[in-house]
Amino acid sequence: MAQRAWWTDWNLSYLDDVYGPLYGGHSVQEAVYNTLQEWLPSYVAEFNRNLGSNVLKEPFEYRHRPDYRTLPRDASAAVLITVPGTIGLPETLQESTRVNWRVEAMIFVYGTKDWQETEALTQAYTACVRACIIQHRDLGGFAETTLWDGEEYMEGEHSGTRTTGVGHVRFAVTVGNAMKMNGGVPLPQFAATGAVDYPTTFPPSPAPTVTSTRITVGEQRGI
Repeated sequence: MAQRAWWTDWNLSYLDDVYGPLYGGHSVQEAVYNTLQEWLPSYVAEFNRNLGSNVLKEPFEYRHRPDYRTLPRDASAAVLITVPGTIGLPETLQESTRVNWRVEAMIFVYGTKDWQETEALTQAYTACVRACIIQHRDLGGFAETTLWDGEEYMEGEHSGTRTTGVGHVRFAVTVGNAMKMNGGVPLPQFAATGAVDYPTTFPPSPAPTVTSTRITVGEQRGI
């Protein structure tokens, strides 16, 4: 069994513990991919049941641009997610940074010789992707919410044996804590005894843990 690439097999945060969390565009991208790969087959199956025929197939490929792969024999689709950047000014809170990311979902549909059929397939696949993301808009607990920002359909390149279509769906994904405002090693005056409070390539000291407490209870009398 081939080992998964590191960028598809992580907890989505670049940093944890003392420095983190720290999320970036790729964190958002993988959260969308994970959601689609988990839920999109259910939407495809339900579409086919509603239509009474197995018209749509599960996407045969994720994460690769169409220039770098072999075309399938039958009509099918591939999905590519990109995150070109953030939207607006991030909201700085006391301990966190709230950010909206732009997400672009491209659905490449490889149909038959009949362009009208391919066009219908393109719009159907696009609608399934949209519903899958919006109805699971927390992206597996990663995001605060996801908004649908519109979609469009384009005619792709054609050959003598098939026609192609492209669906494009735009989303805005809100992450409630993309960066810890006061993260990093503590200032010397606030550092616990023996804690790292200077630049180093060694692991930082873990946060101190309270092992015991002393509580004094007094009686308050009325005046």
